[in-house]
Amino acid sequence: MKLLPWLAVSVSACPYFVEFFPDPVDVPDKEGEFVEIRLDSAFAADSLEFFVDGKAAFAVPYPEGERLVLVHDSAYCPSGGGVACAVTAVSLPNSRECAWKLRAGTCADSALLPAPKAGKAFQRRGETDDWVLATATPGYANADYESGIRDCGLVSVSARLEGADTAVGRVFHVEGWLAGCKRADLRVRSQDMSTGVWREESREVAGNFRLEFPARGSLRLYLGLPEDDFPLNNVVDTLLLAEGRSPLVISEVHHCPQEPVPEWVEVYNASRSVLPLSRLRFCGRGGVWGQTMDSLSPLQAVLVTKDSAELRAHLGFGDVRIVQVAMGYLNNSGGSLSLCFDTQVVDSVSWDKSSATCPEGFSPLSGAPENTPGFVPKSGAKAEDPFTLVFSSRVVRAKGPPLRVRVDASDDVVLRLLDSAGRDVWKTVAPANSSAWHDVPVKDRGSRGVNYVAARLGDFEKVVGIVLRP
Repeated sequence: MKLLPWLAVSVSACPYFVEFFPDPVDVPDKEGEFVEIRLDSAFAADSLEFFVDGKAAFAVPYPEGERLVLVHDSAYCPSGGGVACAVTAVSLPNSRECAWKLRAGTCADSALLPAPKAGKAFQRRGETDDWVLATATPGYANADYESGIRDCGLVSVSARLEGADTAVGRVFHVEGWLAGCKRADLRVRSQDMSTGVWREESREVAGNFRLEFPARGSLRLYLGLPEDDFPLNNVVDTLLLAEGRSPLVISEVHHCPQEPVPEWVEVYNASRSVLPLSRLRFCGRGGVWGQTMDSLSPLQAVLVTKDSAELRAHLGFGDVRIVQVAMGYLNNSGGSLSLCFDTQVVDSVSWDKSSATCPEGFSPLSGAPENTPGFVPKSGAKAEDPFTLVFSSRVVRAKGPPLRVRVDASDDVVLRLLDSAGRDVWKTVAPANSSAWHDVPVKDRGSRGVNYVAARLGDFEKVVGIVLRP
């Protein structure tokens, strides 16, 4: 840090550069690049002046707070207490070295930066003139390099699953480590994704800690520490996967549809938990599937495609959810696709010429050809059926006893009777947690021969054939 000779305040009170991000890779430079200055409430001035490569660039009113972030558009200001923003038209060179200088009242600081590396920020080491390449942290202190930072973080969390594949036999053993503090109050939230039930508690943990979570299937786990100067390592929000019980599955793939229909993939939320679309993606293909508030409801399916308008026009109905993603092209003769929650692989599928004959699609759940956009007719081995159907018989005689159906489910299930042409002729709702039998009027409203009983919960549907004889 360079101070003017007549400086009358302490070194720590002066504003100084702490981070430069010249060359982001996931967004355009105008959206992602920034300069961050650390402030101190013990110092004040009328303005902050900035000089780039020896030339006067711009000045901003001296802000209140702990940090000032220079951005190109106020829409990209980091959120958080104590963070101020200012808009600058000066672009950061991303292919050469450059020099920055600031001046505020009796203080001055400078930074000589080498040519940047794409996707990496320059982070100042303490209050020295040493700059290192690091992950960008706009608006946040970096406890690994900055001095005087109050930080208690979760540096590592691991999990292993024990127990048999039964309704109550699994236990997730979670081990974590604290850094920057000896003890802390840990907020723990866990959700058994097979039931959707959340459990919440607070525990005091120290150093290396261990937790246990029983679950029927996969587990959504949230661990949170009290907020401090570096909140980016305060939270773990992840999925713990039980083998064979993924909460998200690829339920249908159309890798070679008839032109001009775009390729599309159906993904099914097999859990009882709402999952954020902003954290879902095809691993290594395109971006996320939605904004922060967008979600995929329990037992809901979504179609992912490169051209949502063309696919919607082809389907001809509007009650199927579609998201558009630049996911590249799927190989017609053979390929693979993986589904990620953040960076964690939760499901994968592969195909070859035997999987389906073009232009047919196929279901990775059943292994058979399929073209049922927007609902999942068979769960297969990867996902658990959300309800159970019990029939009094599969063959009904005109002068015999009526057809009766019982539904075992923790949610309301819609029951329908379809005639031999697949037309709805009757419908009712089986209430949740009810063991009552329902009379299905197949003798009065069905047709001789094959009829169908369909049961649907969310986008999952099970269709069972029933024979009506004289």
